[in-house]
Amino acid sequence: MIGTLLAQRYEIIEIIGEGGMAFVYKTHDRILDRVVAVKVLKDEYSNDPSFVEKFRIEALAAAKLSHPNIVNIFDVGQQNNKHYIVMEYVEGKTLQDFITLHAPLSVNKAVDFASMICDGLQAAHENGIIHRDIKPHNILITKSGIVKVADFGIAQAVSKKTLTFNGHIEGTVHYIAPEQAKGEPVTPATDLYSLGCVLYEMLTGNVPFDAESPITVVLKHIHDEPVLPREINQDIPIGLQNVILKSMEKNPARRFKTAEELHNALRDFNSDAYPVYQRNKDNGKTILIPSIDDNEGGADMARKKLRPRGWVIISIAVLGLLFGVLFQLGGNIFGNEVIVPQIEGMMIKEANDELTKVNLGMKVIDRQSSEQFEADQILSQNPAAGQKVKEGREIEVIISTGAELLSVPSLIGLTVSEAEIELRNKGFTRGVVEGTYDDRFPENFVISHSPIAGSKAAEGTKINIMYSKGKTPERVNMPSLLGLSLQEAKNVLRENKLEIGTVDEKESNEYVAGRITFQDTEPGVMIDEGSKINVTVSKGPGPVATSKAIEFQLPEEQDYYKVVIKLTDAQGKREIYNQLHHAEDDVHVGVSYFGDAKVDIELNGKHFRTIEL
Repeated sequence: MIGTLLAQRYEIIEIIGEGGMAFVYKTHDRILDRVVAVKVLKDEYSNDPSFVEKFRIEALAAAKLSHPNIVNIFDVGQQNNKHYIVMEYVEGKTLQDFITLHAPLSVNKAVDFASMICDGLQAAHENGIIHRDIKPHNILITKSGIVKVADFGIAQAVSKKTLTFNGHIEGTVHYIAPEQAKGEPVTPATDLYSLGCVLYEMLTGNVPFDAESPITVVLKHIHDEPVLPREINQDIPIGLQNVILKSMEKNPARRFKTAEELHNALRDFNSDAYPVYQRNKDNGKTILIPSIDDNEGGADMARKKLRPRGWVIISIAVLGLLFGVLFQLGGNIFGNEVIVPQIEGMMIKEANDELTKVNLGMKVIDRQSSEQFEADQILSQNPAAGQKVKEGREIEVIISTGAELLSVPSLIGLTVSEAEIELRNKGFTRGVVEGTYDDRFPENFVISHSPIAGSKAAEGTKINIMYSKGKTPERVNMPSLLGLSLQEAKNVLRENKLEIGTVDEKESNEYVAGRITFQDTEPGVMIDEGSKINVTVSKGPGPVATSKAIEFQLPEEQDYYKVVIKLTDAQGKREIYNQLHHAEDDVHVGVSYFGDAKVDIELNGKHFRTIEL
């Protein structure tokens, strides 16, 4: 596929990814001169007509979505047996890559990412589109930290018929909702369950359910309860754990009603809005323990006294246990002494590895902010470095939380200039500012930002802003302007709700002076209303005149024929001959023309012949 040109427009540069159903290529859009991503369906799906039709319909529906937290779809097409989607090229990495590198994520980072995913899902759900395949592989993170949900078109095209448990699709089962696994109808709550699984993995580094067999994983989603997140990562607040568990309820009706409601819960997880979940580790089942009747059971136990032989056996067992302990300890029953290493200034993992080398442990007794130490560095240790202690002792440490964190203000609904002032007043600076079309907000108003409102960040942190460029414009079909005069081109563009852009002049041997020789958007391409089209106008000299003689014989059906010849060339269309002739006359006409040309011959008002010159 490398070097292939799709639709005479998209030039494939290199492969950048492969999923269960498609290959993804970095591609150059020759018309708009920009880099895009093109996802090409694999042959096994391209050869399934029902799948292709569903894929096409769903992709076109997803193309109507326009949101900063959704990967925009620009075009859907087919060339030979290759079905493809053209979409926004996101420079960055997948959430799966980010988790692999940084898991477990900090609470602020995980909540920030999940909140932006919620915003994207809310926009899709409001438009009647359910993703059905939310997983870290389908979440992209830009270099500026904006999260974008991808693969709406392909995810929806997958049905029960195409859901298999082999190859690349196996990854999907780790995030599949119970109702989806059972083949029941899906709802927006299905996406929220999958997002709960993703949030679980971000904060713990583990998927909620895992097994050697994909079928076993699916059954666990249906029947089992996951290990509580806080049992894996104690830094997870109890309120946030409750939000995760509510998202992953087996019954869709008990989950959050909308992605917006889940977003609000992530923002307020420290409140008392969510009840504390108390589950027994035995898959949430209640274990019934028989009660002891003091009148009957007590009497029975009193009667069951040990016999002398029993006491002998117990004594031997105890002595054997003591002998084993003494044997393991050898002569050093009180333990060896070791020197405490210097761990102040080290990161937690590095410090823990250093202590493990000399058989010491670590106990975190406090976390404090610090301007000099980065987050997760050791601020202080007790006992100090160089002291002698017994092996197995825990060294008490205080961990730095980094610089004192400030609360990020809400910028949504402010203009970009107002948002900049608010950031300065709160101790932050403006980061990347990007615009996107949004039907909910007026032009130039902030629609989202990262980090989100309420999250904590160090003073001076750059806050990335996404603002509205106004309502999404309608799209129109680009007309052809080639060969028209500049005024004619302006009239055609105005009729199609487009505008003339820059006008360059260039010598041309193909078009006469004053005619359009080039337009920067090819005819037939769908573009936004109001777009400006740049053109080039010929300065001449135009094509060189060419002369040629044409000759033909008139038929014999009628006595007389009125012969009219019309010429079409680079100068337009015009009549060059109009004479009356007898039947069967030989007609000889000399023609002088410019560039590519043709003549149309009419006999008595009816088309007789076309001759290419």
